[in-house]
This record gives sequence, structure tokens and C-alpha cells, in this order.
Amino acid sequence: MQVTHSRLETRTHRTNVELCRDPVQHKLLSEVQEITETVESLQMKLRMAENALQELLRTKAALEQDLAIKNNSIFIDREKCLGMRKTFPMSPRIVSV
Repeated sequence: MQVTHSRLETRTHRTNVELCRDPVQHKLLSEVQEITETVESLQMKLRMAENALQELLRTKAALEQDLAIKNNSIFIDREKCLGMRKTFPMSPRIVSV
């Protein structure tokens, strides 16, 4: 981009007949426009990728939090509830009403 701008700058300082809008001038102008559009497009894609990354990080954090809650639930079920269940009698009784 800098090269194209410097070439255009050099061409605009020409004198008299050399200062004209010839095909080279048009090509340089279109090249500047094309480079500008490409840079804008790439910046937009970068913003979209950064937004997607942020969304993925939020999703990862939510999944890690859910996993921690589920691991805690499994710990409570195995360590605390299972120990209490072992102390209860396991023989089935029929209760008549």
C-alpha cells in the first residue's frame, strides 16, 4: 500500500504534459482502492474471528462450570449418600395397611 501511495505521490508532482491521467495513473488508483477494500475486508474478518473466539471462550467457561457442578454432585452421591445408604437395612419388608 505504501509503495502504491508513494508512486501516486511522485506522479502528482510531475509538471505540464507529464501530469496527466493515463492508464498507469488509473491502474495505480484502482490498485489503491483494491488494497483499501482488501484491508477493510480482512479487518472485518479479523473482528468476526475475534468475536467467535470470545463466544467460544464463554461457552468453554460455561461448560467447565457445568462440569465442576456435575463432578461435585457425583462426589456427594458417591461419598456421602452411598455411605449413608450402606447403614440402612436392605431387607425388603411388606407393610400391610
